[in-house]
Amino acid sequence: MKWYRDLYLDERIKKSKEQLIKKAETNAGLPGIYLITLAANGRDLLDVFAADLLFFPALHGRCPMIVGAAKGKDAAVSLATKIAMEAYRSSGNFDIPRYLRGRMPDGQEIAWEYPTQRLKKKRRFGFRQ
Repeated sequence: MKWYRDLYLDERIKKSKEQLIKKAETNAGLPGIYLITLAANGRDLLDVFAADLLFFPALHGRCPMIVGAAKGKDAAVSLATKIAMEAYRSSGNFDIPRYLRGRMPDGQEIAWEYPTQRLKKKRRFGFRQ
């Protein structure tokens, strides 16, 4: 998964940024945490979803760049609104990927991937895979 370098975080989870990323990457479970990503369909501005959905391999492998995280759905929606309004105030439009790129110093990558080891396949129902 790709993570925005200057990740937006809710005040309640700012202290545990590294732990949050590690748990999300290793499917350890994040109850009550919501992630904000760039829109998957290209028409919307941002997507907000429960971090527990990352347990599904289809979403975990194809998740758009994560730009923010918050504890609770209301906080996540407020944070997504904040990101969109900052983009609008900065450029006069809602081109969020362009706004996020503009916040990075010249030459620095906008996203990074958390260095994790490949997870082993889990056995299900006692059968070997």
